[in-house]
Amino acid sequence: MKFFIPVVFLLIALNENIEAFAPSQNQSDFDPSILKIEENNYLGETAPDIVMTDSKGKALKLSDFSGKPVILSIIYYTCLHSCPTLNEGLAEAFNGIDYQIGDEFNVISLSFDSNDNSTSARKFHERIEKNLGSSLPYNFDKWVFATADSDEIEKITKSVGYRYFYSKEDGIFVHPNVYVFLSPGRKITRYIFGLYPPPFDIKLALTESGRGKTGKASLINTAVLACYSYDPSMGGYRINLSFILGLSGFFLAFITGIIVFLYSRKLKRSKYPH
Repeated sequence: MKFFIPVVFLLIALNENIEAFAPSQNQSDFDPSILKIEENNYLGETAPDIVMTDSKGKALKLSDFSGKPVILSIIYYTCLHSCPTLNEGLAEAFNGIDYQIGDEFNVISLSFDSNDNSTSARKFHERIEKNLGSSLPYNFDKWVFATADSDEIEKITKSVGYRYFYSKEDGIFVHPNVYVFLSPGRKITRYIFGLYPPPFDIKLALTESGRGKTGKASLINTAVLACYSYDPSMGGYRINLSFILGLSGFFLAFITGIIVFLYSRKLKRSKYPH
C-alpha cells in the first residue's frame, strides 16, 4: 500500500509538466483504436518480398534478410514526435539483450511516406545516432533505414495490417506505434506496441520469431497504448493522466481491500482462538 500512494502523488506532481505540452482546450476526439491492428488476421501470414532503397541508395529486397528474424519499424522520416522516440526506445532495448544487430537478427526502419528518399533516411539515421550518444547499441551501423515507392509501401502495410492517415490541417501522419516481428522466412510472428519496449519482450519475440512461433501482444503492452492519446493540435501523443490515475486508484483499492481482509481475519483469530 505504501508503494501505490507515492506513485499517485508523483503522477499528480507531474501534472504541471504534462499540461505544459498538452493543450488546455480544443482537445482532440480522435480515437486511436481505429488504428488497432487485428493481430489474429495477420499472425502467421507471410510478408511480401518488397523492394526498398536504403539510406546509401542501395536497392534491397526483404528476402535479402532471410535466415534471421527481422524487426520492422514502419515510420516516416519527417516525423518530429513519436517516430524518433519509437526507434530510440527500440535501440535502448537492444542494450539490454545479448543478441546483436546483423548477427542474430536484422532491424529495418521503413518509411511509409513515398516522399521520403535516401537523403531523408540518412538524416533520420544520423539524428537517432546523435540523440542516443553513448547509448548507441552495438552494430548500429547494420540497422537499415529504408524507403520504397507507394506500391511497395501499400503491399507491406496491408500485409501486416498497418494503417495510417494524413491530416492536411495539421500537416502530420497519424499512425500506430508498433514493432513488427518477422521470422527468417518473413512470417509475421508478433507485434509489440508502445514506445519503450522492455528488453525481455524484445528478446523473447526474437527468440520466438527465430523458431517461427507466433504470439499475441501481452496485456501489459496493450495497456501501455492507453496511456497515450493522440492530439492533432500538438501533432503527437500526450499522456492520458486520467487513465493512469484511474489505474493507480484501482490497484490502491485492491491492495487496501486485501489488507483489510487479512487484518479482519487476524482479529477474528485472536478473538476466537482455537
